[in-house]
Amino acid sequence: MIPFSDFSNAIETETIYSFGEVHTFYKFFHEELEVAHIASQSEANVLILGETGTGKEIIARSIHEASNRKDGPFLPINAGAIPKDLVASELFGFTEGAFTGARKGGAAGKFEAAQNGTLFLDEIGDMPLELQSVLLRAIESKKITRIGDTNERQVNARIIAATNHDLEKEMEEGGSFRADLFYRLNVLSITLPPLRDRPEDIRLLARDFLQKFHERYENGPTAMEEEAILTLLSYDWPGNIRELKNALERAFLLAREERSPIRLKHFPPSIRRTKNKKKTEDLSLKKMEKERIQLALQRSASVQEAARLLGIARSTLYRKLKEYNLA
Repeated sequence: MIPFSDFSNAIETETIYSFGEVHTFYKFFHEELEVAHIASQSEANVLILGETGTGKEIIARSIHEASNRKDGPFLPINAGAIPKDLVASELFGFTEGAFTGARKGGAAGKFEAAQNGTLFLDEIGDMPLELQSVLLRAIESKKITRIGDTNERQVNARIIAATNHDLEKEMEEGGSFRADLFYRLNVLSITLPPLRDRPEDIRLLARDFLQKFHERYENGPTAMEEEAILTLLSYDWPGNIRELKNALERAFLLAREERSPIRLKHFPPSIRRTKNKKKTEDLSLKKMEKERIQLALQRSASVQEAARLLGIARSTLYRKLKEYNLA
């Protein structure tokens, strides 16, 4: 059994790159987080790209909280979750009687509500094409007009947008996203890597999530069996960080009920099947460990760096190298 506190204790803190709530050992993620830091010190529009579950809203919120707008509101709006005929009223507001069912006295939209703060437009790729030109004008002019009104209102909201779509491809092929809006939003672009590209972060993320679960539930398991950890490292995580968090919370609660360490059986079947598949392919846990070490060595310039990526002490790695006869 491995205590949660030992998941990454062999890695010196200076190897961790952090921005806001985001922490990583993955060196290719460093550059993207550096762009996020630069974005926080500017007023430029930001476009965050990445698969579902990679933490786009967390990055957006971190940019806001590190900026000079941190005392203003951070308002997220999911352009893909709002009915098509309500997107405009959500963004720009409406006057009394503007449409059937409009609230008495009207209401301000998100642009006005985010005054002196940040408006986070999530899933911007799902915004209806006919509303994209209106959004573009609001971003360029910093003025909006409520539905049913004729008066323009000055707004001061910083725009951060995010999508899991390939907007450049959509501009070229289907024309479902306006090029002028894309270039207006894409002043600073940040691409978040999927979790399968940064397996060295899984232990760190797991430790942080499990510590938060302890704070929330006040008690629970404090260790995880090695078999479960190795399976987490070998799983592809199609749902990325969100899937990892949900799987860990499930495992934490089941183990908490049993008053036991977290075991492989506590994870969802889709993750447990990863181990079964490896078995049918005659891949033992030892072979999985050997392959992970070989991958870390390929991605590292030294044994010390490889140990950091694996989250183990350098002496442990030397022992493993000798055990597996690896140069």
